[in-house]
Amino acid sequence: MNIQNEIDYRALAEKYEEVNRLLEQRIQEEIEKNREKEKMLIQHARLAAMGEMMSCISHQWRQPLNGLLLLVEDVRDALEFGEINESYIDRFTRESIIIIKHMSQTINDFRKFYKPNFEKNSFSVGDAIEEALSIFSQSLKNHGIAVEFENRGQQIAYGYPNEFSQVVLNILANARDAFVLKEISNRKITIKIKETKDFINAEFTDNAGGIEPALIDKVFDVHFTTKPHGSGLGLYMTKMILEKMNGSVSIKNQAGGACFSLSVPRVLQSPSDLVE
Repeated sequence: MNIQNEIDYRALAEKYEEVNRLLEQRIQEEIEKNREKEKMLIQHARLAAMGEMMSCISHQWRQPLNGLLLLVEDVRDALEFGEINESYIDRFTRESIIIIKHMSQTINDFRKFYKPNFEKNSFSVGDAIEEALSIFSQSLKNHGIAVEFENRGQQIAYGYPNEFSQVVLNILANARDAFVLKEISNRKITIKIKETKDFINAEFTDNAGGIEPALIDKVFDVHFTTKPHGSGLGLYMTKMILEKMNGSVSIKNQAGGACFSLSVPRVLQSPSDLVE
């Protein structure tokens, strides 16, 4: 009897081990599937961000390209009227170089903006917002969107500065699209930075009509979008990036528009900050 019980126990233990192995295998398979899905989502989001980047470059370059075109056209007129001399060539060269340097700086700004940070660093939240605004400013102007941002002080956060600037770009692009989709007039975005003991909060408030209450809890879900041709990845990636920095993002309706709050861990600035 004891021998039979021992045999039954061993058989049962082997079955448990087999079940555990199968479960572990399935769990690993699901983890791998989720990793692949996440990689695909990140890749799609990057492609969407590159599309936005190309749009921004086209906005930034339109004016200097027009300036170069006018300079080139002026050369033909100057040749026809015999105005080309050493002074003219100096002016033409000087103005052309200024425009070309400006266009080259635009490329450098974009390269820096999209260069990933592999290690967390301390960074100024205000400066990161300013960088995103400088890149996106022409697109905002073209759509009649005024921005009110009084950058006071150097609120220092800890995380990935370039990724944070990309998050800001996502929020600005989302507001721009809402203004256009809803045909809002007197368009305005207000940006404020606030601090708590542990976090720095950057608030972006627009007057684009807000989010439908029934949909507000879904805006950060993957593939959720209210845009006719939207991917539903921008705000989802915003959430992922901030959570990777141990931060968060939230949204609420406020004063005829939406208010996005980006929260990132602040850097402890003095020994007294370490005292509980």
